[in-house]
Amino acid sequence: MRVYFETPPDDRALARINNAFTLYAPESIQIVDNRDNADLVIIHVVGRHDRVLSLAEHLANEGKKFAVLQHALRRTLKPSTESWLPLWQKAEVVVSFLNLPVLCREDQELANFNFYYTPLGADAAIFKPTNVEKKFIIATSGPDYLTEGVREAVKAARKVGRPVFHVGRELHLGEDVECSKGISDNLLAEHYSACEFVSGLRRFEGFELPAAEGFLCGARPIMFDRPHYRAWFNEFAVFIPENSRAEVIDSLEVIFRNGARPITPSEINLAKERFNWERIASGFWERL
Repeated sequence: MRVYFETPPDDRALARINNAFTLYAPESIQIVDNRDNADLVIIHVVGRHDRVLSLAEHLANEGKKFAVLQHALRRTLKPSTESWLPLWQKAEVVVSFLNLPVLCREDQELANFNFYYTPLGADAAIFKPTNVEKKFIIATSGPDYLTEGVREAVKAARKVGRPVFHVGRELHLGEDVECSKGISDNLLAEHYSACEFVSGLRRFEGFELPAAEGFLCGARPIMFDRPHYRAWFNEFAVFIPENSRAEVIDSLEVIFRNGARPITPSEINLAKERFNWERIASGFWERL
C-alpha cells in the first residue's frame, strides 16, 4: 500500500511523527511524496475542521482511503465530537492521545469508529540523560513569548535568578533566555539534560513532545492538571492548576525554589516503554 503524509509545512513535531511511522512501517507499506500516487493519506488534524473535511471528501471522490491523527479537538473551532464524527467514521483508523470515546460520551455521542488510543513517542536512543551541569531552570518551547507558558516560565525563572533555555526562534528577551532554533536532536538532548525542568504548559489541550523528550533527558516536566496530560505523564510530571498567568507564575516560582525531584532509572525505563515509537507506530499499521 502506498501512503502519503498530509502535513503542514515546517512543523517539526509532526515531522517527528511522520519519520517514526515511516521508520517502523512494514515492508508492505511504501511511503510516497505525492498525494496523487497514494492509496492512503494520513491526515494530521491540528485545527481547521472545514479544511480537513474538504480534504477527506476530495480523497473519497478520488477513491483514496485516509487515516486521521487527531491532535486537537476542544481547542478547534468545532470543539464538539459531533462535528468530527462523520470524518472519524469514514477513516480507516483514528489515532489520538486524547481519549476520544470518553469525549464522545461527554457529548452524548456514540464512539462508533476505529480508534487507536496512544501517546506520541520519543527516541530514547537520542533523548537520554547526559552528565552535564543543570545550567537552566527550565526548557520552554513555542513560537512566541505569550504561548505555551513561555512568558510565565521566564518571569518565574527571573524571580529565582535562573536562566531559561527556549526551543524556538530568538525572542530577544535578554541574556538569561537562550533561544535555539533548528539545532540537531543530539544537541537538543544535551540542552534538555542541562535543565532541571521542561515545560509542557500548553493551555487547554495538547500532548507536548518536548515534555516526553525532555523527561528522557532528565528534566522533570511541569504541566497543567488536565486529564489528557495526566493520562500519559501522571507518574512523571509536576502538575499545576491552569489558572491566570499571575497565578501560574507564582506556582512556578514555588516549584523552582524547591528544585526538581531527581528522576530515577525506573522512571526512565517506564517512560522508554510508554513513549516507544516502535510500539506506537507498529500499533498504528496493525490497525489498518
